[in-house]
Amino acid sequence: MKVPQFLRLAVRRVIRVYYHFIFRLNRVAVQKVKLEQCGACDGQVTWFDVNRLTDTERYPFSDWKRPAKAIYRYRLENVVLDAYYMVFFKNGGIIPNCNHYITGELLNSLKVRPNEVISYEDQGLVFSCSDHWENNYFHWMAHAIPAFYAALQSGIQGKFLVPSPLLPWQQRTLELLGIDLERCCPINKYKQYALSCVDYYELGTGEADFAVSNLSVQAYQQMISNVKVSIKQELCHDKIYISRANKEHRNLSNEAELIESLKQKGYFILDPELYSIDEQIIIFQNAKMVVALLGAGLANIGFCKPGTIIYELIPSHHDNQCFLVMSLQGKLRYWADKFDTGVDHNRPDHLSAWVNELDIPFVIKRLDELEQFIK
Repeated sequence: MKVPQFLRLAVRRVIRVYYHFIFRLNRVAVQKVKLEQCGACDGQVTWFDVNRLTDTERYPFSDWKRPAKAIYRYRLENVVLDAYYMVFFKNGGIIPNCNHYITGELLNSLKVRPNEVISYEDQGLVFSCSDHWENNYFHWMAHAIPAFYAALQSGIQGKFLVPSPLLPWQQRTLELLGIDLERCCPINKYKQYALSCVDYYELGTGEADFAVSNLSVQAYQQMISNVKVSIKQELCHDKIYISRANKEHRNLSNEAELIESLKQKGYFILDPELYSIDEQIIIFQNAKMVVALLGAGLANIGFCKPGTIIYELIPSHHDNQCFLVMSLQGKLRYWADKFDTGVDHNRPDHLSAWVNELDIPFVIKRLDELEQFIK
């Protein structure tokens, strides 16, 4: 008798759910260690009287809340790593909750390629500290750096899995953390690796993105303490704007006009890629106010001193709270306004360029209001 297609699909779904339950980290890990307890947080602005601002309805995070969250390290044994997606397999089955936003059909389609697996079992214990977007500056700074720091501070002897080739700026961030590059174990993004023992850090795949992580703050402070570049006048500016003029995504058609208006108000226009990591740390350490469109360059606010004012211009098609949370971590004074970009919200794409122009007169008025709080 032929089994109806709807029944076959239903059986597959049941098997898939059961399979994903059996192979979750909690069940396959031989050890689970709590790294930190992140406190609850929300988007309420408490650092000043909001009534002193006009048009506050543009602030997008008034009702946003996150409960307290524990962050863990898991020890896995005899697993295979797909280095492109940074997904682990155990006994040929995928561990579904060990990655950053790989879900659905893509996750279910991933398989071990037995004839292509490279044995790294002789490397002993290794640390997995990054996600599959490791070359994105935000993902590296917000996910990988805290995880590398936590692994280093554990005192456990092992090697750090790092992308190959390791980009110069990635290498420098590891050096600033105090990691001996001799302890780094390179992995090619297009390969799979058999590993005998792995410490998997949830920090490395964004579990603390929306939680106030003290380990993240400690990691950035460790980097600051190891900066070797001397402080120069050209690196010290009270007010900075992070430009996206040369960026590929979320382009703003009238950014040149915005930049000209900001220059007239005394803002230093910063393209972070023109500066070394050490220089960027100094620039953000000395800033009293940082203005930016949503973008990876804002990850540098992790280096700002407590009390620095952060003003983020949020595109309506991608209202992400990640930099609000970084501000809460560092005790920075955050404000944001959301602007209608004209991008179809029914088909969200966080990479899309703005269709509408930015309301520059509104931004300048807002800056006049926020600058009153500069200390």
